[in-house]
Amino acid sequence: MKAEHRMGDSYTDRLFQWMQTEEKLPIEYEQTIKPKVYKVKFEGQPFILKGYRRFHVIEKQVEFFDHWNYAYKIAARPYPFYDRVFTISKLGCDWALFERVEGRHADFNRHKDRKQAVRILHHFHRTTKGIGVLSIPKDPLYVKWERRLEQFEETKDVFTELGKREMFQELHTCMSKRLEDFTDHPWGEVEEKAWDRHEWLHGDVAHHNFMVDADKNIKMIDFDLLHTGPRLYDHIQLAQRFLPYLELRKSTLLPYFPHVTDKEIWWKGVLVPADLLREWLYGYRLSLREEASMPRHMRKLEKAWENRKKFVRYAEHML
Repeated sequence: MKAEHRMGDSYTDRLFQWMQTEEKLPIEYEQTIKPKVYKVKFEGQPFILKGYRRFHVIEKQVEFFDHWNYAYKIAARPYPFYDRVFTISKLGCDWALFERVEGRHADFNRHKDRKQAVRILHHFHRTTKGIGVLSIPKDPLYVKWERRLEQFEETKDVFTELGKREMFQELHTCMSKRLEDFTDHPWGEVEEKAWDRHEWLHGDVAHHNFMVDADKNIKMIDFDLLHTGPRLYDHIQLAQRFLPYLELRKSTLLPYFPHVTDKEIWWKGVLVPADLLREWLYGYRLSLREEASMPRHMRKLEKAWENRKKFVRYAEHML
């Protein structure tokens, strides 16, 4: 590997040196995206190289994609190092290659990107239903949100210190009430039905997991949280990702989701402000590591909460 392509990180240097000299792989380092995720060239073509601490995460994806006939149209697929060899192990990780979509992340501030994201997600749900790959069920969405509320409660002192105790109480009350309303649904039956039908979820429908290429085509990437479950979970979380851009144009959210059959429970899920808590907790942890300003992050939450309250008041009339 030529020196100008190295990042100067000894771990990365050792990894690529081993791949090239020991494994004789025609792989070239280009850029570090984040720890253990790299842009590379393999046989002269662009790929993503990812390292996994838990082998079953990549193993499940490889098997899943092997059964998904339409993957080439809408997803960045795993790619073999050798004939049918999709993983190699070194430096405490199992490494896998994925197709790299050259382009930009979706921008949920754009109507076309939102529409494309919903369309591609629906296509994913429709074409993967029935794939009988073993998937360990994950906790229901409401359980994940309950844990998030508990983590939010642990940050109460910060709100008090910054004079935002009232906002904490408002947000906590809203989250508790909306979560209770959402949880009061026969989720056990819904989940069991989804598992029996082998309905698959992407699990992380953030804007950065939808890539738009130069021809305006869109593909999904990063299937690390892939699992079986009610499709409604993906639809709720995608709607929440849209919300910051649509809260002031309240009536425009619902038309993006024509494939949602149970609109009432979908609305109840969308109204749980779990996304605000997620963003708050992410910034809170950055601030603890002194990688962000706590007061600035608090102001960001305050603005987001004011917009959300208006949206909630509107959406209550839809239920």
